[in-house]
Amino acid sequence: MRIADRYIGWQIFFGTIFGVSLLTVVLVMSQIMKEIRPYLVEHGAPLSLVGKFILYILPFSLIFTLPWGFLASVLLGFGRLSSHNELISLRMAGVSLGRIAAPVIVLGILFSSLTYWISGTVAPRATAAQKSLLYEALSRDPSVFLNPGVVQAKFPGQKVYIEDREGDSLHGFHLYQLSSNDRDAKATSYVHAGEVDLKVDMEQKLFILTLTAAHIETTKKDGTMELATAAEAEPWFIDWSNTKTKKARVEELTNTELTAHMDDVDLPPQLRKDFQVELHKRRSLSLACLAFAFIGIPLGISGQRKETSAGFLMSLLVAAVYFSGMLFVDPFEKSSLTLIASLVWLPNVACLLLGVWLFRRASHR
Repeated sequence: MRIADRYIGWQIFFGTIFGVSLLTVVLVMSQIMKEIRPYLVEHGAPLSLVGKFILYILPFSLIFTLPWGFLASVLLGFGRLSSHNELISLRMAGVSLGRIAAPVIVLGILFSSLTYWISGTVAPRATAAQKSLLYEALSRDPSVFLNPGVVQAKFPGQKVYIEDREGDSLHGFHLYQLSSNDRDAKATSYVHAGEVDLKVDMEQKLFILTLTAAHIETTKKDGTMELATAAEAEPWFIDWSNTKTKKARVEELTNTELTAHMDDVDLPPQLRKDFQVELHKRRSLSLACLAFAFIGIPLGISGQRKETSAGFLMSLLVAAVYFSGMLFVDPFEKSSLTLIASLVWLPNVACLLLGVWLFRRASHR
């Protein structure tokens, strides 16, 4: 059986690597198209920054592609064993289906452990690094915050647009002072200057702007407009220190950090609940590989016996339902922790029960 174990194990292992690579490229590319545009267009980010961004989103994508790739590999591997009559030969030699599946179960446990480590350690650190990546890069050259042709909304309570730029000389400068940082905030004042001399104060993280041919409109409390013009206005300050990422969110904390925070007796109840829900999600999601091992083996066998792709399509449906049930618990965020935890663990329980039932049926055929 050692030869058979190695044969089956390596088939599933290499199939998983191939599936994970393919799925990861698809997910990463879609993520890049969604989130990389602000880096390239609004900030003129260098390609090195884009490369780091890709590396930082890889761990999060692996949390999903690793189980899915493993499931596809198990389906195709056991489907091939069944279609080539290798499975029948092993069964005729007196080897039970449970014994044949042993290397797959071991791989499922190993991949589940790897997923738990990625979701609880690597992915949170990569997510936190990704959030601060742009700020760190722009801190070296903050003047790229004022690139021309882009409406820049990174400054608190302000929006800036520049028509053209030559070094530290800005042409066609437009600034809107907003009533708040909300998306629907109204403009309380408008500043336009034909030319602006730019200086950067790195210590206080300020842009110092000397306006030439300035036109200023201010809205009074009674709603009327006050207009002012000046050949040269006093220096105008724009603070870019608050563009840095705010304090870490739940998904940016490792399992160790979450556990340490929960030991704090002064932790607010809602925040404690959020930490507990996040831990439940990570632990439950890490068992996906093991749950898919039990489902993938009988579905792979039955799919080939019927000479149809129904087994493979069913596996995709199961995986989609599994991840959907794991992720879409947000509507119940105000419910009790017991209910949320039950919903988070439900996909695993359902997959394991269904897998055991299908496994028993396949074993008695």
